[in-house]
Amino acid sequence: MITRDDIRELANFHSPETCAVTFYYQPTTPLNKSHREESILVKDLVRNALRDAEKHGRNGCARPDLDRIQGMAEGLRGNGGKAKAIFACSKQGLWREFDIPAQLLKTNLFVSHRFHLKPLAAVLDGVQHACVVLVDRTKARIFELVNDEIVEKQDFVNELTRRGKSDGWRGYDAGHVERKQMNEALQHFKTVADCIEPYFERKSCDRLLIGCHDDVWPEIHRELHSNSKQRLVGHFRIDPKVATPDQTKQMATEQLTQYNSRLQQGLIHEVIGEAHRNGRGAIGLRRVLRSLETGEVQTLLLGSNFQASGVKCHHCGHMDLHDAPVCAVCGKENTQLEDIGDAIVGYAIRNGIDIVYIADDEQFDQIGRIAALLRFRADQNTSVKAAS
Repeated sequence: MITRDDIRELANFHSPETCAVTFYYQPTTPLNKSHREESILVKDLVRNALRDAEKHGRNGCARPDLDRIQGMAEGLRGNGGKAKAIFACSKQGLWREFDIPAQLLKTNLFVSHRFHLKPLAAVLDGVQHACVVLVDRTKARIFELVNDEIVEKQDFVNELTRRGKSDGWRGYDAGHVERKQMNEALQHFKTVADCIEPYFERKSCDRLLIGCHDDVWPEIHRELHSNSKQRLVGHFRIDPKVATPDQTKQMATEQLTQYNSRLQQGLIHEVIGEAHRNGRGAIGLRRVLRSLETGEVQTLLLGSNFQASGVKCHHCGHMDLHDAPVCAVCGKENTQLEDIGDAIVGYAIRNGIDIVYIADDEQFDQIGRIAALLRFRADQNTSVKAAS
């Protein structure tokens, strides 16, 4: 499974000779068992890429990688229902191949100075990777949920002290046993909290969900470590003893979907509100490009269907909407981009900017399908104000 560290490494790659090859394969329903249409599509993409390289006078350094991808075409045959991403540059000895969730828009191939990461980043932004814990006073079960797959990692039981046949003189023994059971349950919740924490310390999970009975939720929440609480999405009602993995997955997925929707809506409203009062918000492509270059951006909001043409200077990195032959900053030659969104995503990943993809939101579409929450406003610095 590809990680964010892998994406960051790919985003930092640069090929001065235009030898960076990016290949995305999205499985489709075949017309027959031979999957011939998939193979034909890949061969056509490779042929077009080679023709384009020759037309622009490139030295053909990408040919070995393109030939290798073409040779793989026959073996894909649906790829087990998984999409595939390949990043290659034989000139620099790089070949990275990943199976990813089948959520790409289509099979595609790019040859450029840098790898095209917009489709990959969009897919990974939608991947759910959560720790789901079912717990009561006597039992705990820990699951990892990755997209549509759930795996039970741990299962342990807390044996509470049993009551005797008699409660003793004036019920003394009953009260003593009850207090002991409460202490044992408390220790059980502490043990569960300790078991959860490593899932976030090693960054294998991004979110935490708790399934339990309502009466024990306050006790469980109180014992969670601060790191776990920061990643807590919420809790849902379920019986840990009898719940099946499918029931757990369904309830956890519903919670995650609602949480992500609230998070996205909150970000959209915050960015628009900040932009309208001339605060920490930037909306529209022109304003976002300016904020990226001045280092203001904290979180980039990008519509899943965002696309706009533009230019980029590979000498200084300046991006612009205007179809200008030379860079407005350094005067070097610009490169035409069919989708400037890919260059924006690569820049954001290289500079550690969070990216949130927004799907099918009418309010977000109205502001241009691109916006940013800013860390600061450069034009509101004291020195800038004084100069103006």
